[in-house]
Amino acid sequence: MKLECVRIRFFAVLALSAAVASAKSTPVRIEQTLEAHFPPELAFTPINSGEARVIINVDADGQLADVLVTGYTHPAFARNAVNLLKSWRYKAAAVDGICVGTRQELILTYVSTGRVVSMQAVDSIDALTQGLIPPALLRLTCTPGELDHPVTVLQSVSPSHPGRIENSSQPSGSTKIDFIVDERGQIRMPVVLESTNEQYAQAAIGALSQWRFATPTKHGKPIAVRVQQQFVFPANSS
Repeated sequence: MKLECVRIRFFAVLALSAAVASAKSTPVRIEQTLEAHFPPELAFTPINSGEARVIINVDADGQLADVLVTGYTHPAFARNAVNLLKSWRYKAAAVDGICVGTRQELILTYVSTGRVVSMQAVDSIDALTQGLIPPALLRLTCTPGELDHPVTVLQSVSPSHPGRIENSSQPSGSTKIDFIVDERGQIRMPVVLESTNEQYAQAAIGALSQWRFATPTKHGKPIAVRVQQQFVFPANSS
């Protein structure tokens, strides 16, 4: 029996930069420096297939900054996927030729025969909810609506106004941040969904990194949850 196939599917990329819709973007590139194999600890078990779902954060320098497992059909697949992703090399995504950090969802599908056969990208993270989750998948993340209680902020810090914005006629602005609150109430992998200016985005990310949340729970068990937060910057009087 061959134990060699891992198919990898890529899901929505979100840049850590407020890129306009017309910007020319290049997605993050993954160099598979280590060949993917079926987990050897499952070789003599009845399990002959499975999957792991992982979110990675690749920074503007092409370094793997963070890895978060969002689901798996067996813990061995999750461990294998994390070790594999940490061993690979990355080339940062770019917007108009400027490298940016990205957050990306990966699905690694394991079967017990064959070779690595495909990598597929789709345009929206919503595809994760459209019939792609098998019954045996243990999900480690959820939406705010699935929690036992609303997301609770224990500590918040307001972003400092960056002051006068160069080459901007806008007296005020805003930034919307998408991030994950993990099972310990800590913020992971914030990304900018939209912003009127990059300086506002940087100020919002800096403030948000100091926030703390109560542990999110679903059916009484800790779980990670994806959250969005809007920051509004009033007109600066200086």
